[in-house]
Amino acid sequence: MINGKKKPYAILVFGAPMSGKTSFAEHFSISIEAPFINFDKLQRQFKLTRKATIEFIRIMARGKQTIVIEGMGETENDREEMRKLFIELGYRTALVWVQTDMNAIKQRMLHRYKKLADAKAALSASYEHLEAPTEEEAPIVISGKHTPQTQIKNVLSRLADIK
Repeated sequence: MINGKKKPYAILVFGAPMSGKTSFAEHFSISIEAPFINFDKLQRQFKLTRKATIEFIRIMARGKQTIVIEGMGETENDREEMRKLFIELGYRTALVWVQTDMNAIKQRMLHRYKKLADAKAALSASYEHLEAPTEEEAPIVISGKHTPQTQIKNVLSRLADIK
């Protein structure tokens, strides 16, 4: 408990590129009235170092409200670092793994990049460091092809289990 209230959540959203992470995170954050932070986008846009990004997280966490985060979770080590940081900051953490089949991802990449060669290069580069979650990480797994309402319902039902 924090100030007589339950600890807030840090919802860490991750998955393959074009799996539906951003769409889910945006809809979810609106539905629970929590801020959504896309760290990959912030790091690219403002050329933030990992150290600066971690400091940004520490500042955001002072508000002690639930936060939905995309990015910072490509590898098991990244996710473990984020979990430890949020636990230290007084948060409950939940990992949400957005899964989508490879054919859908390829179609989405082709739609974004228009040229097959560009789509293949982007797909290959983005999978270079991505690691699927382990059983020990106990992720909440959702489909990137389901409706936002179904995804939200699934995640909310599982959050109740996190202490």
